[in-house]
Amino acid sequence: MTTASKPTIVFAPGAWHTPDCFDLVRGTLHAGGWSTEAITYPSVGAEPPTKGLADDAAAVRATLQRLADKGKTAVLVVHSYGGLVGANAVEGLGYKQRAEQGKSGGVIIFVYLSAFVMPLGKSIRDILGEQFLPWMKFDGDYVHADTPEVVFYHDLEPEDQKNAVAALKHQSAPVFTDGVTYEPWHDIDSMFFFCDADQALPLQVQQGMAAMLGPDAASFHTKGSHSPFLSQVQEVVDGLEYAAKVGQEKIRAF
Repeated sequence: MTTASKPTIVFAPGAWHTPDCFDLVRGTLHAGGWSTEAITYPSVGAEPPTKGLADDAAAVRATLQRLADKGKTAVLVVHSYGGLVGANAVEGLGYKQRAEQGKSGGVIIFVYLSAFVMPLGKSIRDILGEQFLPWMKFDGDYVHADTPEVVFYHDLEPEDQKNAVAALKHQSAPVFTDGVTYEPWHDIDSMFFFCDADQALPLQVQQGMAAMLGPDAASFHTKGSHSPFLSQVQEVVDGLEYAAKVGQEKIRAF
């Protein structure tokens, strides 16, 4: 795959995270000739904390639309809560959807990196059975992640853990109750990127969500935690290069 033909890899983070969490992976990808983008969510660190899923989805969509309008292809990588954001952002921006309208560019594959695969209309609260997880700490509309060194970063060295925790921001509460408006896997090729040692979304939970993508969805595994982009950089790079290859093969066969 030549540099000119490589899709842009677009990163949509999880809750509480800023886009710099992907810097290690992005740096390695850039060294390999890949272009990347990473999205800042309005809901992360929002003051007042009233921004919702629609605000975050609009931020992702703006980037995907800009790339598509230039005729560029994209691999969309969503992490954790980013599964909802990406779903609401991508409708009509799939490569195949655009090709049917005589347009070039678009998303060639949607990569769920230990991310929520969410049925139409459902929210995180719905999928958790109306009860938030014990480590999700609500203080009005401010939500903080408790014990992130355990649930997000257990496989990092102590100093790296400390730095990762320090980079987290509060999350605005509406994102946990806002619903999904689109199921992208019906129109866009998908891949589930499993994190085998994940303490936030255990492997069994990931497997249950991945099943919704159907039997034709690609998959990849890392031995890492919920945040392998910090602890297993090369495995994540390998997985995303594989995703790009799958995505390109799919559009060639289209």
